Amino acid sequence: MRQAQLAVVIALGIGTVSALAQILADASNERESLETHASFVLDYASLPAARASYRLDGVGAQELAQSLLSDPALIETTILDDFGDLLAKATRHASMQHGVVTDFLLGSKPIGFERDLFINATTYVGKLKIEIDPIAAAPGFEQRTINSIVSELVKSLLLSVLLLVIYQFMVTKRVTRLAEQVALSGNANDGEVDGDELDQLEQRFRDWTMALKNTARKAEHANNAKTVFLASMSHEMRTPLNAIIGYAEMLEMGIGIDDPSKRAQYLKSIVSSGRHLNKLLADILDFSKIEAGALDFHLEELSPAEVIQENVSLFQDMVGENGLKFETDMTACSTTVIADRSRLRQVLLNLVSNAVKYNKPGGIVRIGCICTDPRLIRLYVEDTGIGIPEDQREVLFSDFVRGRHHQADIPGAGLGLAISKLLTEGMGGIMGCDSKLGDGSSFWIELPAKTSAPSGINTKIPEIRT
Repeated sequence: MRQAQLAVVIALGIGTVSALAQILADASNERESLETHASFVLDYASLPAARASYRLDGVGAQELAQSLLSDPALIETTILDDFGDLLAKATRHASMQHGVVTDFLLGSKPIGFERDLFINATTYVGKLKIEIDPIAAAPGFEQRTINSIVSELVKSLLLSVLLLVIYQFMVTKRVTRLAEQVALSGNANDGEVDGDELDQLEQRFRDWTMALKNTARKAEHANNAKTVFLASMSHEMRTPLNAIIGYAEMLEMGIGIDDPSKRAQYLKSIVSSGRHLNKLLADILDFSKIEAGALDFHLEELSPAEVIQENVSLFQDMVGENGLKFETDMTACSTTVIADRSRLRQVLLNLVSNAVKYNKPGGIVRIGCICTDPRLIRLYVEDTGIGIPEDQREVLFSDFVRGRHHQADIPGAGLGLAISKLLTEGMGGIMGCDSKLGDGSSFWIELPAKTSAPSGINTKIPEIRT
């Protein structure tokens, strides 16, 4: 609307300037007319004035001077003889009242004109002088001036109204609608924007541009991560496949088939590689389901202690195979939480698996519960590994990020933490990490707690150390 107001001011300014220009042009024309009028009077009276002056006829000269005052513009007539002596003079007061505008434009003082008088075109006999009132010589000038000002102002007002209507219906409304569409389509800031419609549109475009830049950065990051993922997945998937095929072919050819220890070793490698391949495919499928919103959650009241107890042997096997120690701290695990049993088990398996991957030789993996809030129970998995640099923690839960330091020799699709975070949030919880470089890490999830455990659940689990 500010531009419309500016247009109105400009229109009024143009109207005012146009009115002033017209008035000044009219005043200039009146001054030219005044000179023409004076020339006409002098032409008319020069011959009789010359005759009266030649004869030194004072009576005739006075009658002539008095008769010239019949012209309403003349206020004084003077006839001088050839020696410059006064022969006749007639004066009267101005009949028109002077206004400030007319005085400024035409002048407030009478204007004098004179002409030398000659007989036979060569004999100088005197001089004729007249004074003309410029206001009386321009009858109606003041009214024309007022009419011009009023006319131009009316035209300016009409032009202003027209501009307001044009801006309102052809510009302002469209700009406002465009700003609203930009705000909706660009996920721009919904806060109030100061200024007029163009300021709002400019701010909306800034917000939209910033949102597009952020989206482009995220898309580029995701694209780079997926590129890295696809480049490494061929190796990740070929390695267990090649192991399965290789050991199976050896058994098929009879190599080691009569040696129980070799046969058991081959079969164990086949099973291990198959499980690893199955885990890779399961992570990819789970992530796709979660992104598509096709993963269902069956929330119920359950005991974290019971879930941990059900999978203790699995945890022990995962930790023991890598020469690590396994510990539990179940002092706060008796409180019941709201969660999906299978999804909680999947999250804990992912966290324990990562704690094993990134631990130090002879290190410890600890799983337990603490009560951080009366309404929340925190389940954590700690390791005594190398820790996580602070600059890498922001992308820790991003998809396709493989390992805390992106080690190429550590297997995995880089989806474990991303899936765990999405599963935790799907159960109404939150996930985080505490780490100190060189001193291990603690990954935790917090789930909504119930004040009492459901009946029939054994929450007393002894501390386990292996």
